[in-house]
Amino acid sequence: MENNISLYIHYPFCVRKCPYCDFNSHKTQDNYVSDIYLKALLDDFNNVKHYLQNRKLISIFIGGGTPSLESALFYKKLLKEIYPYTTSDCEITIEANPGTVTYDKLSGYIDAGINRISLGIQSFNDSSLKALGRIHDKKMAEDAISFAKKANFLDINFDIMHSLPNQTLDMAMYDLERAHELGCTHLSWYELTIEEGTHFYENTPKLPDEDLLFDIEEKGFELLKSFGFNRYEVSAFYKKSRCRHNENYWLYGDYLGIGCGAHSKVSFENQILRRACPNLYDDYIKDFGQYSKVELQDIPFEYMLNRLRLFDAIDIDEFTKATNLPFICVEDKIKKAQEMSLIKFDTDRKFSLTNKGKIMLNEILDLFL
Repeated sequence: MENNISLYIHYPFCVRKCPYCDFNSHKTQDNYVSDIYLKALLDDFNNVKHYLQNRKLISIFIGGGTPSLESALFYKKLLKEIYPYTTSDCEITIEANPGTVTYDKLSGYIDAGINRISLGIQSFNDSSLKALGRIHDKKMAEDAISFAKKANFLDINFDIMHSLPNQTLDMAMYDLERAHELGCTHLSWYELTIEEGTHFYENTPKLPDEDLLFDIEEKGFELLKSFGFNRYEVSAFYKKSRCRHNENYWLYGDYLGIGCGAHSKVSFENQILRRACPNLYDDYIKDFGQYSKVELQDIPFEYMLNRLRLFDAIDIDEFTKATNLPFICVEDKIKKAQEMSLIKFDTDRKFSLTNKGKIMLNEILDLFL
């Protein structure tokens, strides 16, 4: 089966752990050595690159943690070894915390071959940033945006959260207005959720109620549309181009994952394999983890979990090509969702989410469990 393939690279360390974060991230530890981690990443990639199956990487995403804690030289050495396996127009993204970047560092990232940046802004309100435990303030966020533009990043994503502690409707809309004013070309805008295992889970702050949450989202969607943003995924909006890497996830494409806690998914005609690398640095540099087969009965749920996040209509043949399963194995569940007014058939062979379905996505996914 032919489909696109991407590479995810995980950098696990941060200056400090944010109270809402449930990602695999840890405060930088004393025994961390850049050269050792770099060697582990390269060894891991060389061990798994045969899963490319003669395909070229369409995208690379460096996430974390806080990847912008590392030097440009680190990424230059890493990407130099990976470049031969990329397409000529490969999208290469790095996540960056505004409190960790300078113009020189971002310019070095450009020189290393990184061509897209995702800035973890979260908010342009200092009180909100303080409540979220961020290490940057509004000025640092705006400076980081200026540095990224000056360094010649042409595609800049802003990561912004809403429904924050003590946030009003006006505060939430200001964040979107400021993002537009500062030239954001791609936006990740999503609700703060309280996840198990986080500091906020144990010490939950006062958050906006459901009525205010509804108003924030309704008015936010309208405002972003008026600014020329196109919503193409649950929490993603673009002006110039979509994020190719994330879109590959939502289309159930293949991806290799290297680094602490990174996940992989690779497809063959008769099976799909997954791997989760060890979360901790000490464990990862000793053992990268093993691939295991995805059970056939789990594939439809996996596919829908990803594909329904993307608002493009789904062709019946697309499901079969991505999963190597006949559409009949999910047809009854799709029709049930249609009866619930969560899915509509645009043609005999294409279906998509209704407006109600976009809000009640979990109810659709429950049908596939």
